[in-house]
Amino acid sequence: MTSPPTDFAHRLLERYAAIVGARRLIPITRAHIDGCLYHGPASLDFARTMAESGAQVTVPTTLNVGAIDLLHPKIFRGPPEVVAAGREMMRHYAAMGCRQTWTCAPYQLVERPALGEQVAWAESNAIVFANSVLGARTERYGDFIDLCAAITGTVPEVGLHTDEGRLGRILIEISGVSDVAMRRDTFFATLGHLLGRLAGSAIAVIDGVEAAREDDLKALGAAAASSGAVAMFHMVGITPEAATRAEALGGRAPERVIRIGPRELAAAAAELTSTHQTALGAVSIGTPHFSYDEFTRLRALLAGRRIADRLEFFVSTGRDTLARVDAEGWGEELRACGVQVVTDTCTYLTPILTGRPGAVMTNSAKWAWYAPNNLEYEVVFGSLEECVESAVCGEVWRDATQWGDDSGGSPEGVAIRAATAAPARESTAGDNSRPTTVLVEGTVQGDAVALDEPLSFWGGVHEESGVISDTHHPQHGAALAGKVMLMPSGRGSSSSSSVLAELIRGGVAPAAILLGESDPILALGAMVGEALYDRTVVVAQLSREEYERAKSASRLEIDATAQELRLATTD
Repeated sequence: MTSPPTDFAHRLLERYAAIVGARRLIPITRAHIDGCLYHGPASLDFARTMAESGAQVTVPTTLNVGAIDLLHPKIFRGPPEVVAAGREMMRHYAAMGCRQTWTCAPYQLVERPALGEQVAWAESNAIVFANSVLGARTERYGDFIDLCAAITGTVPEVGLHTDEGRLGRILIEISGVSDVAMRRDTFFATLGHLLGRLAGSAIAVIDGVEAAREDDLKALGAAAASSGAVAMFHMVGITPEAATRAEALGGRAPERVIRIGPRELAAAAAELTSTHQTALGAVSIGTPHFSYDEFTRLRALLAGRRIADRLEFFVSTGRDTLARVDAEGWGEELRACGVQVVTDTCTYLTPILTGRPGAVMTNSAKWAWYAPNNLEYEVVFGSLEECVESAVCGEVWRDATQWGDDSGGSPEGVAIRAATAAPARESTAGDNSRPTTVLVEGTVQGDAVALDEPLSFWGGVHEESGVISDTHHPQHGAALAGKVMLMPSGRGSSSSSSVLAELIRGGVAPAAILLGESDPILALGAMVGEALYDRTVVVAQLSREEYERAKSASRLEIDATAQELRLATTD
């Protein structure tokens, strides 16, 4: 990558525009960068190359979390070389003119995008919040392309940047859930987890919820972007583009209707708990970052009581929010109760917990989804109230009336049956009218591995071995290095592009990724990996006929050009 950084950014953006089918680029007013988090030498190589060649952002640009807490560096428990690399990453992005916000919740900052504003936001939960709650317009951007958009000040006019692309396609009807249950934070986090599993990337219209705070919608969106690939949802009467059901659907009938009640929610909540033990080693909240309003609720729930000595209690938040809390005098009050505040990063992606015996409790569906894979902790999912009471008494405390009396007692399997009955997404693997499209060209061959479900590379694939690490995935433990991987669609994190580039750098990437539904985030990882290391991973979206044929093969040879893709089985 020897050309000037602006030229490279333009070329990568134009390649991205071509694979998503955009005819032109449009200006943006601001950007949020997810790629500033260190995922290995590949992410650092990209940042260093761009920064040292003089790249500068041209629109106001905020930064997502980094690998370390710059305000409290001593809490990091990982190798010193990761500290050095993480700091270098953060310096490079600051040098390119980005604002050092270091938060996954840029919507909590004083300046945030308005309704209809065109922006380029990466970080999965921030994308959902911007589109759904603020009514700003951003696509589901991954690492690398976020910086290119900030440098050029443009994005492709496609998808969620357009009126048509923002209309709801499926309808989620909530019924039978008590008003008390709906006021709990677990309702929204669990609903989001279910939404991701059932909707995938489709825009859902949620009807039947009477009221929601911003923090509730934050929890919903973060969960849906983790278990699925949700970039936007509508909530009738609550979100800005859904005054009515008809408005959210654009006057059309929904393609699917899914009904969710207490049993489905209780089952989904149970799925987020990975252990039956009641002993706790830690409580971790603030994923996404804790807001000022959440601090007020935490303060009221603690009411001056102390956290039990046997466990740790972490709250992750943005430095701007912490400054406001400290100005109120609450920071010292909470620290005196045993609360440890983490800024600039998050405990589910950085080694901060000391590993005390017992499970870790959280009220975040996102934390519960990723932490078992990233940190190998057993997780207990519960409400903020349950987290606080458990922390005070030193073991898991449960609210027996969480979902109401009609939740059905033993809910195991209900959410899984619902997901099976309603396909995870509207996949182009089921659309014969959409032709096979080559996203990254090349000629490769390898043994075929057909995945039963979507997979997020970040939090789902081990970066040093290329083995599937997602404990939720049916093919957990499968090796992808050198294989032709078939997958119905992508899932989850914006950082999947960084992880794929790191797999390419380390020589443990798949030889090819064949998709039923196009995933530009994975294509980006392959493009950047090729530019940095001159190693090709073919990426293509297949028609249904091609996908089904390839899925049954044990070994495939691929010759992929911009004009066509040739598949040959060598069983």
